[in-house]
Amino acid sequence: MRVLNLQVGLLLLATASPGVLVDGVAITVGTSVITRSEIELRIRLMAFQNDEKTDFSLASRQQAAQRLIDQKLVEHEMDVGRYPRVEAKAKEALLTDYAKTNYKSDTGAMAVALKSYGLTVQNLEDELGLQADLLTFLNLRFRPAVQVTDQDIRKYFTEHYNQGPEKTKQQAQVGALREVRAQIEQQLTMERSNKEMDSWLQDQRKTVAIAYVEKDLAPDKQGEPDQSGNKK
Repeated sequence: MRVLNLQVGLLLLATASPGVLVDGVAITVGTSVITRSEIELRIRLMAFQNDEKTDFSLASRQQAAQRLIDQKLVEHEMDVGRYPRVEAKAKEALLTDYAKTNYKSDTGAMAVALKSYGLTVQNLEDELGLQADLLTFLNLRFRPAVQVTDQDIRKYFTEHYNQGPEKTKQQAQVGALREVRAQIEQQLTMERSNKEMDSWLQDQRKTVAIAYVEKDLAPDKQGEPDQSGNKK
């Protein structure tokens, strides 16, 4: 009952009197809520990390909304399953690595770039923590069931690596095993783990009550955006 009362209270925020700026609920996912500001923040973070202009069009808002729905589903499962979460010190380390990789450790320049997108350093740190949590969930929940065979590796090598005319088939196979085997195995494992998680998310969407308070955020009936924003 307490959860229900909380939801009702949050929904009332979305219908507050005119002239009062409130952060209304846009979508409910089970007992969780997604607010308008969360959707806007997701758009800003995606634009910042992809070095793109912010896009608040309906299509962009729908894509961000779908990503947040998936995030809520994963967070709920992590809570129920008591999956480990990234701790504060680890988040700080992730932020330090991000600044080193993308801004040559110039935190001042990174802060300026964040500000230009209407973001804070804390926003980015939280986002990096969420991404790390998602990877943990992926690795612990889906990756153990994925198997990659030698045949899979050889096939991937043949299809994606340029052999060169001087290499024989036998040499190519040896190269796959000795030079890039680990890389290929990791790539195939990640791809298959992602597919398993996508299937899981689709099942969750069918069983968890998802309500669009803002009706225009509902996905197109012809197919909802996937993780890349394309129609399924």
